[in-house]
Amino acid sequence: MECTACSSAAVPAGVIGMRFASEVPGCVHYDLMRAGVLVPVDEGDGEAQQVWVGHADWLWRGTIEVSAELLAEDCCELVFASIDTIACVAVNGIEVGNAANQFVQHRFAAKRALRVGVNEITVAIRAPVDWVRAQERLLGARPVNGDWTPYPFMRKSACNFGWDWGPRVPTSGIPGSVQLECWSGVRLAAVRPLVTHCDGARATVEVHVRVERSAATIDDPSAHVDAADVAPLKVMARCELRMPPRSSAPVEDDRKEKRSKLPSKIVVYVPVHTDGTGIAIIDVERPDRWWPRGIGRQPLHALHVELVPGPGSEAEWPVRGAKERIVRKIGLRTCELDTTADEHGSQFTFRVNGVAVPVTGANWIPAALFPCATRDGRTIERLIDLAAAANLNMLRVWGGGIYEHDCFYEHCDEIGMLVWQDFMFACATYPEDAPMMASVEREAQQQVERLASHPSIVLWCGGNEDVLAWQSWGFRERLAPEQSWGIGYWAELLPRICADLDPTRPYWVDSPWSGSLDVHANDPDHGDRHTWDLKLDGYRSIVPRFTSEFGHQGPANMQSLREALGDAALVIGSPALALRQRATGGDAPQYATYMEAAFRPARDFAEWHWQAQLLQARAMETAITWLRAHPERSSGSLFWQLNDVWTGHSWSIIDGKMRPKPAYHAVRRAAAPKLVTIQPVGVADASGARALRVVLVNDTVSRWNAHVIVRRIDVHGKIIAQAQERIVVPPRSVDMSLEVQDLVGAPDDARAEGIVVDVPSQDDAIGEEIPLADRDRMRAWWWFAAGRDQPDTKPEFAITTGRSVSDLWIQVHAQTLVRDLWIEPECDWTECSPNLVSLLPGERLNMVLKVRGGSGEAPTFRIHAH
Repeated sequence: MECTACSSAAVPAGVIGMRFASEVPGCVHYDLMRAGVLVPVDEGDGEAQQVWVGHADWLWRGTIEVSAELLAEDCCELVFASIDTIACVAVNGIEVGNAANQFVQHRFAAKRALRVGVNEITVAIRAPVDWVRAQERLLGARPVNGDWTPYPFMRKSACNFGWDWGPRVPTSGIPGSVQLECWSGVRLAAVRPLVTHCDGARATVEVHVRVERSAATIDDPSAHVDAADVAPLKVMARCELRMPPRSSAPVEDDRKEKRSKLPSKIVVYVPVHTDGTGIAIIDVERPDRWWPRGIGRQPLHALHVELVPGPGSEAEWPVRGAKERIVRKIGLRTCELDTTADEHGSQFTFRVNGVAVPVTGANWIPAALFPCATRDGRTIERLIDLAAAANLNMLRVWGGGIYEHDCFYEHCDEIGMLVWQDFMFACATYPEDAPMMASVEREAQQQVERLASHPSIVLWCGGNEDVLAWQSWGFRERLAPEQSWGIGYWAELLPRICADLDPTRPYWVDSPWSGSLDVHANDPDHGDRHTWDLKLDGYRSIVPRFTSEFGHQGPANMQSLREALGDAALVIGSPALALRQRATGGDAPQYATYMEAAFRPARDFAEWHWQAQLLQARAMETAITWLRAHPERSSGSLFWQLNDVWTGHSWSIIDGKMRPKPAYHAVRRAAAPKLVTIQPVGVADASGARALRVVLVNDTVSRWNAHVIVRRIDVHGKIIAQAQERIVVPPRSVDMSLEVQDLVGAPDDARAEGIVVDVPSQDDAIGEEIPLADRDRMRAWWWFAAGRDQPDTKPEFAITTGRSVSDLWIQVHAQTLVRDLWIEPECDWTECSPNLVSLLPGERLNMVLKVRGGSGEAPTFRIHAH
């Protein structure tokens, strides 16, 4: 295909009328980059260079060859998986349909416009910025977060118009596949499997089948009609559920023989009714159940559904050219959200197969600036794998982005990563006027039908911070009395659709949400909470029932900044880097106050950069460990945010170049299934300060026999006092019986002393000899004074490098106490792990280093420690 810029005052001279080669799936930004008209958005001032793109109308033009055989079918439909966004589609100059929602599939009846031979298809897409501005004038302005373009007036990815972590790049294009589907008779339109019951003895799967039938009058522009308006269908759906390979894990003796005799597949036939629907009931004895990661296995059952002739039908199969078979991989499990009242308020506990799941996870934003960039799945799978390696067990698909590609949910299914799925609403008031309500209804129906088969999805949520904004950001006061604001979607339309199409999953009105408009959305005793009003040590002043957002900013890794902005921009006060800061108030409220309290003034940009990254890492570790130490109130947390789309300042722990930041390593340790941490949870003294205790968190299903070593040390690593205890921590429980002062005494000099607690394992010794990227010491630190108030020390350590078969490795040998050691290669690296470590004198650590394009020669390193 090719795309052409149409008339617009915003388009640079010489671009109007030019034809650019276009890829589908794709978007105009990528087409212009390939043509050399634009530089990449993440390169220098790339964002500023492309502002005009969102103000231009664009025309896509392509051809398709159609044979007489295809044209003889009853229905010829032009199918777009997605169009972004306001578009008119024509075939040979004849309009066949319009689009106004990026999140729906479009099927346009095209037979009347097609001819044998070459056919021209055009897609004219309106300028997104100009369109939303026009709709705002038509429907009346409504409050929206920040100073961003009024995105609520278009069903399009909100963050495409800009957000506090990313650039403004409103694009246009065809981000999904395009196909011509020609068929006759009936078409298998959708398969929606629902696990309505599942326990150790039996699972029940309802397979909902939806069939469409071609119209008797093929010249009718609609090309097909509801099956209820035509003669009864003589067709059946054959549903075959194939069992996965059985686990080699032992089962109860009295069930071994019976389990070995279970069938390898179950086949059920169900008639399709005149309304085009059918429901097959499949019962599975002694099911091999699907579990979240860390609790059990993730066996997936392959469900094959196809249409076959029913009783009394002609011998000749009536379907020609239609999609005759749909395959879904499903997991047998139940899920619920427990919100029952308790002594603290009301719970917010996820349960899978009846088992409470302690959640430590992250918020997920789109994996790239433009959705078409990640359709092959490699970036998405890499990010999910990094989340799993960081010991996370849930990802929240945030409502300001997109409903993710199939590969996202498929990979989460495979590895047991739970998914909290928002509908696409975020931080705004939304019009409920026609035709928006009908468009949202169609969107929700399609997405629930599309995603219901995935066992990883455990929650439907109406959106992000919409009710909170209405309650607390002044939005309610700024609305005119007659203006709608979106509550009709979140409290009425969406829950109705979810109850109708997927009653097996819970629905939650918004995030945060307390369960009622009468209780503030951010109430810490009810529902989920977004904790943006507290930072660092402030996290310890509250324990919400579930914390679905919290975070701390940190800049991208140094190598990533260098690649995006160049060395000249890497100075304190850099204007180029300042343009990458989108948070309210700039750097000052994100860094300055906290860095001044924690560190001595930075002497140069490299030191400032390290302090800023270290601050983020400490904040993440503080919040996660604090919440995990209080399971009596907190059922889990999701930090903001896992990933990034460009290089600059943001709350991500993986930067826009896919490199883990120091905060990633802090999160991995804080989220470990077995955690040792030091927390002020003991008896309070006269001033209200609580005594320090060793907290052991065991989220595994096995008992933990912990050998706990507690040391009081000085800033040089000298041991002042030491004690050892053996503690047995039952499965899925917390122990906080060890009070630090009882074991090693109070500090003699608080400015120069700290506590280190170790729970040794055999991996510690192995890690000193062999590079193990996923091995961290089970260790916790507590310093009685901030770094700026401690005596100045100079860490001493030796570094050597070597090469394994495919990777490089780095060995660190500490001669003194080495705190918060961060090693960043000065090359195109992808992994350097474990990192951000603290070592006692004499300890060794091996790191694995992965470099794009192979190992090559050992690079130079940027090293920080104190």
